[in-house]
Amino acid sequence: MAANGEMTHHGPLKGPMKVVAWGPSAMVFAAVVGLAAFSVRGQDRPADQPPTGYNTNPDDPFPMPPELAGVKLMEQTAGEAQAKSASCVACHQGSGDPHGKDTLRIGCTDCHGGDASCNVKEKSHVLPRYPEGWPTSGNPARSYTLLNHESPEFIRFVNPGDFRIAHISCGTSGCHPKEVHSNRKSIMTTGCMLWGAALYNNGAVPYKRARHGELYSMNGAPLRLQTVPAPSQWEMEKKGVVPFLDPLPRYENSQPSNLLRIFEAGGRFRPETGIPEVKEEPGRPRTRLSVRGLGTENRTDPVWVSLNKTRLFDPTLNFLGTNDHPGDYRSSGCSACHVMYANDRSPVHSGPYHVHGNKGMTAANNPDPTIPKDQSGHPIAHKFTNSIATSQCMVCHMHPGTTVLNSYIGYMWWDEETHGDLMYPKKRKKLTAEQVTRQAMLNPNESSAYGNHGDPAFLAEITSLNPLMNKTQFGDFHSHGWVFRAVYHKDKKGQLLDVFNTPVHDVTAKKLGEAVAFPTKMKDFHKEQFPDTKAAMAAEYKLDCSRAGSPVHAMDIHMEKGMHCVDCHFSQDMHGNGRLQMEVRAATEIACIDCHGSASQYTTLRTSGPAAYTSSADPKNPGRNLAAKKTPFGKPLFEVEDLGNGKKRFFQNSMVEKGVRWEVVQTKDTVTPDHPRYNAKSHLAKTVRVENGKMVWGDSPAGDGKCAHTNDNMSCIACHTSWNPSCYGCHLPQRANAKMPQLHADGDVTRNYTPYNFQTLRDDVYMLARDGDVTGNKIGPSRSSCAIHVGSYNANREGIYVQQQTISAEGFSGIAFSTNVPHTVRGKGMTKMCTDCHLSKDNDNNAWMAQLLMHGTNYLNFIGKYCWIAAGEEGLQAVTVTETQEPQAVIGSTLHAQAFPEAYQKHLEHHGELKTAYEHPGYDILDKFKKPLKVKANILSVQNRGEYVLAACGEGGVRMFDIAFIDNKAFAERITTAPVSPAGQKFYVPTKYATCVVAPTTMAPDPTRKHFPENKEGSVAGMYAYVYVTDKHEGLILIQIATMIDGNPSNNFLKREVTFNPNGLLCGAKSVTIVGHYAYICCDAGLVVVDIEDAKKLKVTAVIGGETIEKPKAVQVQFRYAYVVDEEGVKVLDVTDLADPKPVSKIKLEDCKNIYLARTYAYVAAGKKGLVILDITKPDHPKLDQIFDAGGCMNDVHDVKLGITYVSEFAYVADGKNGMRVVQLTSPETPGNDGFAVRPTPKLVATYKIPKGGEALAIAKGVDRDRAVDESGNQLAVFGRVGARPLNLAEQQKLFLRDGKPWTVSNDPLDKARYQYRPPAKRRRRRR
Repeated sequence: MAANGEMTHHGPLKGPMKVVAWGPSAMVFAAVVGLAAFSVRGQDRPADQPPTGYNTNPDDPFPMPPELAGVKLMEQTAGEAQAKSASCVACHQGSGDPHGKDTLRIGCTDCHGGDASCNVKEKSHVLPRYPEGWPTSGNPARSYTLLNHESPEFIRFVNPGDFRIAHISCGTSGCHPKEVHSNRKSIMTTGCMLWGAALYNNGAVPYKRARHGELYSMNGAPLRLQTVPAPSQWEMEKKGVVPFLDPLPRYENSQPSNLLRIFEAGGRFRPETGIPEVKEEPGRPRTRLSVRGLGTENRTDPVWVSLNKTRLFDPTLNFLGTNDHPGDYRSSGCSACHVMYANDRSPVHSGPYHVHGNKGMTAANNPDPTIPKDQSGHPIAHKFTNSIATSQCMVCHMHPGTTVLNSYIGYMWWDEETHGDLMYPKKRKKLTAEQVTRQAMLNPNESSAYGNHGDPAFLAEITSLNPLMNKTQFGDFHSHGWVFRAVYHKDKKGQLLDVFNTPVHDVTAKKLGEAVAFPTKMKDFHKEQFPDTKAAMAAEYKLDCSRAGSPVHAMDIHMEKGMHCVDCHFSQDMHGNGRLQMEVRAATEIACIDCHGSASQYTTLRTSGPAAYTSSADPKNPGRNLAAKKTPFGKPLFEVEDLGNGKKRFFQNSMVEKGVRWEVVQTKDTVTPDHPRYNAKSHLAKTVRVENGKMVWGDSPAGDGKCAHTNDNMSCIACHTSWNPSCYGCHLPQRANAKMPQLHADGDVTRNYTPYNFQTLRDDVYMLARDGDVTGNKIGPSRSSCAIHVGSYNANREGIYVQQQTISAEGFSGIAFSTNVPHTVRGKGMTKMCTDCHLSKDNDNNAWMAQLLMHGTNYLNFIGKYCWIAAGEEGLQAVTVTETQEPQAVIGSTLHAQAFPEAYQKHLEHHGELKTAYEHPGYDILDKFKKPLKVKANILSVQNRGEYVLAACGEGGVRMFDIAFIDNKAFAERITTAPVSPAGQKFYVPTKYATCVVAPTTMAPDPTRKHFPENKEGSVAGMYAYVYVTDKHEGLILIQIATMIDGNPSNNFLKREVTFNPNGLLCGAKSVTIVGHYAYICCDAGLVVVDIEDAKKLKVTAVIGGETIEKPKAVQVQFRYAYVVDEEGVKVLDVTDLADPKPVSKIKLEDCKNIYLARTYAYVAAGKKGLVILDITKPDHPKLDQIFDAGGCMNDVHDVKLGITYVSEFAYVADGKNGMRVVQLTSPETPGNDGFAVRPTPKLVATYKIPKGGEALAIAKGVDRDRAVDESGNQLAVFGRVGARPLNLAEQQKLFLRDGKPWTVSNDPLDKARYQYRPPAKRRRRRR
């Protein structure tokens, strides 16, 4: 024992192994594990970075059993090996050495343990401590932490590759000790990236670098991991190495500033969060009140809860696969990858293993009679392999359903709606609490419990539906109970395209199925060999012609050619390098140029990715030598043909499919004009630059970095990604009274559980951002990654806190984005073109550019369960517009009819009227007594933001309403103006006549949060601390609201900070729209632009009135254009310079009151005309698309806002005296519904009539879910990965401005109006 009282063990490693107490129980401990790393050498290691030795001693901290110490298996005789298998093979006939090598002489017990000398099963086998957990000889379903409770001897017996004991089997002396050590610390074992991002992005922890990971000792104790030797500053900053990882804590309470809460009524004493109180009486919970309101002191964080309990990213390699669905079958540790299981019947993803089915059963010809052929949970064969099919990788790398492996094979999560008629029963299921809980263990998405796909038997054969489906096809893998749909190549309007980009007409299930099966033809094609490149290209063209007129399954081109994951990601990418990395790409050594070379040189066949610095001990030859690698079939992995004159052909042989070989096209050849593979568009992309104000391409400029798309500034996938999966608005309802087991550590059962209900899934969104530090901050693809909305249910099962957004640790919105590698690389017209990132010469990509730059498009906004209505004298109305249960269908919608058939029928019987709503009169109750003759409600404008709703109340000034308890039936008043007391908070600011109130964003960034330099985060702009109010007498008013999102109720006092109305310019102000750091104000003088970057120094930058704009009412902006509604109609302004808008065009419309822009359409609230829809694809020339008035019913339209639910778009319309209308604009039946620019097909589905004959005057805007940065370059949303961020203003403007003026591009390299071609200099031939 050390002097400080800590237990120490001095093993062979240098220094002590520390054992420290961890968690609430002394029985749970963490061992500080320090395993040395590979030599740290490579192309970018600083000179003062010393190389480090790799310790291959397996004795510490996992002790080696004394009887195995010093054993040298490689030296034992055949007789000794046979003796160790004697009684084993008597039963397990035909089961040989899984290594399949004659030179290797090992017996069964060398790996499995047990007693080979005994012929009695119960004595020769090692028996489990918990036999009820092992009902069959196969892997049990959802075993999770069971292994942490079993003996090391039994774990070794059932799986010698498990990391708890692999050092005494796989990692024993002379075998694979280095690999075992590295794997234990690899990111596939620790899972730290997923945990770290979820915790930081949603405000649970203040540190962005991962600090929590997973590994267990031989006896199942969570371990603290350390990088040994400690990483240098260079490694931590440039290579993403972290010094340590701690186990995931078991506590569930959040930090005080986190918004996420579970409320439990009561007040007699404080129970421990998550632990049931045995003395609690039904209906009389014992939790004490806080100063904020009912039960708010009991805060439970959904991130900690879900990471511990929710089946989403689990399990890591520490545990067996869940072995309960196709796509879930695998073992743990080394065996998780190197022992194949039957998961998928697709010959594309499963390769040669597809013949074994998808139910985790052993091969039909397995000679071992003890293995049942009809029982799941068994490997295909008792055999190790390096020919690891993608179907095995998918078991882990499909979590969640928008991650890389799904997109690599051309799939993503099913959207819960398309072909819903086949997926939901004709009558909604009525489930018991037990059935709901059991289903949650099968699938964390609650909607599955009510769908047909909640039945494992239905799910396992879901591909039988494919012949009935003409919109998509389902995959044959269903990990975690999820359904995956195929993604197809399409244009922006959602029209499916063939391989030649020709529209596919008459799309049928047969055509879609043939597209999915096409790679099998490609595989056969790549078994052929061609004498030269021209012959190969002619054959490729012929193959493409065979599928002309058919859709293209949008899998990655590498997968289409037959390449499995192991064909790119070699041993180190899978095993790790002994360092603890905080993200996946930090652990990756391969890069695109390692195979395809660059525009100027052929590949060197050496790795150069982030982790390649540990792949070679020779500083003169950094990276791994790929030319030296062999396939499992004995072929060189890469083969090179030298054609002379400096030309070469490169080929790669498959690691999985014997006889399959691909030509590896070289980038250099595609930009060489006399080469058969020359591609002018590739040549343009690789060499274009600006010289003397002209875009030039063709020759290579002198000096690096002069071309526009250099490798050091842009990733290859910035252009070569064909699509990117995104998930918007996952709903996480915390349930305080739900008991569920933890899926890590001890597996304790406690209260509190968080389901994971994903909502809007899109494959049409493409965005660019700066990547993290690990990959050099290059420009690359980005996506929505964690846009969650949190709800809560208390101990009485009362829904009390509904779908609130989160805030990240340093104040950015928790609606998170992440730079990523989509693995959807394509060519031949399916890659990104010039007009995908720059202004089109036809000026038809304005909306696309808004999306690309992450400004948002207003199309993916979240309205949620409640639609908030300004009802004038009838105050504030909160109307329930969706079902509470999952799927959260909008009432009256097509999904409602499918998933809630009985409720939908009742809705029709009630003539489509919505019945549930909550209201507030719009003033404090005390005011009615203080000023009985003066109090009059007149709510003209509303905006919900987080826990509050803001309202402009005319003469009543500005009010804020607390809506955190809107779902709590324990409250008589669901909406309050002062939840503690009028004296304790002030939610009111008097003004003369408030006409409009807006938050600068509907997200909730907090500019007051503390910053930590190591997180490398920017600051939230100060302008986001205010809300902006127009008053027709006082002009523009700024009210500070930052204290409303800090979780502290004692400082919630609204205060007018600024009043701005220079010389009465803003008199008659009707509305304000915040665009970047500018306020666009509609007033009597016209449209006035005010710079609000510095709240203390507001200044007018422009006034557009007179002949241009006549009495404007509202304005909205999309990228470079603003649309103003005034007395004459809609006016279009060029706002390329936000400070100085310029008039462009107009369209005459009567009675316009408001406007909403969503992608390529503008929705005009046109009073008596109804809802007018404009096509703004060409933003400077809008055209009337259609007028919708629901057969004359909608004739008093004041306002319209859009929100998307699953894949259907809805318009929420304030129809004046007629009330609030819900109009379904799109559905899965809408042509091109999956596209970016889908044309709406409006249908009235629901109506809410304001009580007492009141009027619906305005609708609150939904939460922005695709907006990460504003038009002035201010970041709004948190980004995963340290150093990642949206493009700043200068970087954005570089894509479309030159010398302050817009410039345009064409996709035609020979467009002489835009490009100047300079032929490259001819190379001199070498003399022989």
